[in-house]
Amino acid sequence: MAETSKGQKAAMLEEEQKASSGTSRNTSGPQNLTLNTHKAGMQGLDTERINEVIKRASEGSRFYQHKQKHQQQLNEKLEQMKKEATSFTEEQIRRATKQMDQLVRELEAERDLSHTIVHVDMDMFYAAVEMRDNPALRDKPMAVGSTGMLSTSNYAARKFGVRAAMPGFIGKKLCPELIIVPPNFDKYKAVSKVVREVFSEYDPGFSPMSLDEAYLDITEYLQKNSSLYIEEEDGDNHEKLAQAVVNEMRRKIEERTQLTASAGIAANTRLAKVCSDLNKPNGQYYLPPDKERVLEFVSTLSIRKVSGIGNVTEQQLQALDITQCSQLMEKRGLLRLLFSETNHYYFLSIALGLGHSTLSAWTEKDRKSISTETTFKGTSDRATLFKLTADLCHELADEMQQKDIVGKVLTLKLKTTDFQIRTRAQTLSEATRCAEVMAAGIKRLLQHEMNAAPTDQPLSLRLLGVRMSSLTTSSEAGQRRQATLTQMFSQSAQPKAATPQNNQEPRQSHKRATEGNIESQSENNVDINASVKEEKTNKEKGKVTSLEQFLSKSKAAKASTTRTEVYECSVCEELVNVESLEEFNKHLDTCLEIHTSPVPKSSHTDHDQSDNRSKPDIDHSDCEVISDVETQNDVCHLESQRNTQDPSTSSLKQVLLCPVCEKCHFSDMLSLNNHIDECLNKSAISELLQEGNSQHQEALTSRVSKADATKQQQQTSRKRKGNAESQAHKKTKGGFNTLDRYFRS
Repeated sequence: MAETSKGQKAAMLEEEQKASSGTSRNTSGPQNLTLNTHKAGMQGLDTERINEVIKRASEGSRFYQHKQKHQQQLNEKLEQMKKEATSFTEEQIRRATKQMDQLVRELEAERDLSHTIVHVDMDMFYAAVEMRDNPALRDKPMAVGSTGMLSTSNYAARKFGVRAAMPGFIGKKLCPELIIVPPNFDKYKAVSKVVREVFSEYDPGFSPMSLDEAYLDITEYLQKNSSLYIEEEDGDNHEKLAQAVVNEMRRKIEERTQLTASAGIAANTRLAKVCSDLNKPNGQYYLPPDKERVLEFVSTLSIRKVSGIGNVTEQQLQALDITQCSQLMEKRGLLRLLFSETNHYYFLSIALGLGHSTLSAWTEKDRKSISTETTFKGTSDRATLFKLTADLCHELADEMQQKDIVGKVLTLKLKTTDFQIRTRAQTLSEATRCAEVMAAGIKRLLQHEMNAAPTDQPLSLRLLGVRMSSLTTSSEAGQRRQATLTQMFSQSAQPKAATPQNNQEPRQSHKRATEGNIESQSENNVDINASVKEEKTNKEKGKVTSLEQFLSKSKAAKASTTRTEVYECSVCEELVNVESLEEFNKHLDTCLEIHTSPVPKSSHTDHDQSDNRSKPDIDHSDCEVISDVETQNDVCHLESQRNTQDPSTSSLKQVLLCPVCEKCHFSDMLSLNNHIDECLNKSAISELLQEGNSQHQEALTSRVSKADATKQQQQTSRKRKGNAESQAHKKTKGGFNTLDRYFRS
């Protein structure tokens, strides 16, 4: 018996599906083209005649072929779903029903009837604005949009079956007298701004959903202002108070805009939206915050009346013999077996009359995405399509600005003239709501699609859309947002905290090396401070530093800044502040020339004192970095000088030995240098470089370490004695330092 009843039930479901599908009712075309009569002002129409007109007007077109193809695909899925439904045993359905009962208990525990939510929906908003501005349209069937697609229609046009989201040419077939007015979104936004000012008087935190509708939580307003609307307290206190407040709100909207609005009052957002459509136009409906009244209200409600259930979901539920919300609860076990967890959770929420009871759960950062799109006559003109995407990006940016949100994932939606829908997404480097950034990203995506199309078949579109997802509030995004180039330039131009070095005056180049290093830093700071001062002056005058100006200033500052290094002279043991090894070698040459001058043996004991008197001031400036080969040349040159400066053998006539060949002797430095140049050009240079490479690296490290240590000792000594100019370095007694000693680690 059970198997027989299952078979009969499946047959009945199949017959009902055939009766409503496009495959059996060829006269009315695909079911996804049939008229939706659940919209306000669409009741009591001759739907068979209207569906026949829609079929004849679109049959043979690419639009009709597209709808027919999708309906065929949906019919195949519906057949598969029905077969799967009949394959479940009673035990499977019973077990699934118990699981759903557990979910029901969990949902019931979350039911909240303490809030008063209002959904306000402007009546035929775009059409109403046009009729207000052009009284000649008031008594005539009219719609806003184009022959490609209609955005809305007035109630006179709805009597002919003309509705929103219908192609304009089909609307003309249904109503030849239909007047189609192009949309003017700037005007609609201005009116919407006035309406939202009224909303903010009752709920400053209201949630706008579009230009013509919004949700308000007036719970707090009712508590604070109840005495202004009612005088006596009785059992109907809440209903009278809520009705009076919402009626006043709608009256203010009409006074300020000359437009009417309808409203629904309930305990949550889902019920409030359903209620706002019940007494359209220019009416309101109140649903008491009582569980029994809510369940009774939902039980008789058509599934298509609930927001979120469209044509496809309606056909799926009709295939299971579900047409009213109460049947969602009856077949909850089967729904769990056939649909995803998200879907059966959604169906149960509808059956129980649950929804968001507070608007805080609807904060904009919790939205998955925000989007806008437009339909137009098919075109492949690039300039036109780029202009449309730019307009959409600016429109989306304005809406995001109002909601104070930013997004990071940018998506382009496009529909070709043969009704193929594509989406292309791009993840931005940081969250934004800048219209220019969005437009540039969308243009790249669209251009890529155009370039990918065959040359003989350019991409032709009839719909474009822009969506931003991965949303967050601008304040949260700002905490982790990367600085822009402009911000980076302005930050880098800000003066840093002053240090003692920043305030020191430039010093003479002949002072000791440590102070010369401080002098270089002071000069750098002077240049930087001057640049910062100029930047600050420009900022005060309202000027913005451009990239070119910033880079030019940075170049100028860099050109005026010279990097210096500190070395210890192995001859005089002074710290020398120079810009390169070449300049340091010049210092060594000077010292060597001084100390290799002919000196009598009898004066050797006073050598240190005579050296101090004869040593000139060294100016360390305008140096260049030299290569390793050049460094080795100078090292050989200097080593030849140092090897001949043994104080124990010094005489009136100096004998200098060539350090390269170790064969030739010379009496003056000039001859020795010329000979060394000739020796270095020979094959001996390669061996010298190989042996000296490791020594050279160690020497550089040793010199820097020794210079840093000496610098620290000098600074400590100056602080202790309080006179930086009176201290001098000790000199080595008993002879000169050799070059070999200088490079010894």
